[in-house]
Amino acid sequence: MKKHIIILKGGDSLTGEIKTKQFTIKTSYATLHFTIDKLVHIHFKNPPQFLSDELVLTTTDRLKGDITTDNVSITLETSGENVKINKDKIHTIT
Repeated sequence: MKKHIIILKGGDSLTGEIKTKQFTIKTSYATLHFTIDKLVHIHFKNPPQFLSDELVLTTTDRLKGDITTDNVSITLETSGENVKINKDKIHTIT
């Protein structure tokens, strides 16, 4: 199982494997699609720190815009349970 960490806006964290295969970000110049294996971090909008969503790619590129993927699915490492979390509840995915 690949290990990812979801940090929620309230400070809780969940460890497991992200099952959402693709994330889409709408930037000022294009709508782009990336598979989870091409991403290092996903920071969701959380003013005042992050005024927009941000993807950090394995190539170290940073893209800011609006992530249009509404929910993130994760299989929890501890219980094997599948959980779907709305992006508005998520601070960061690593």
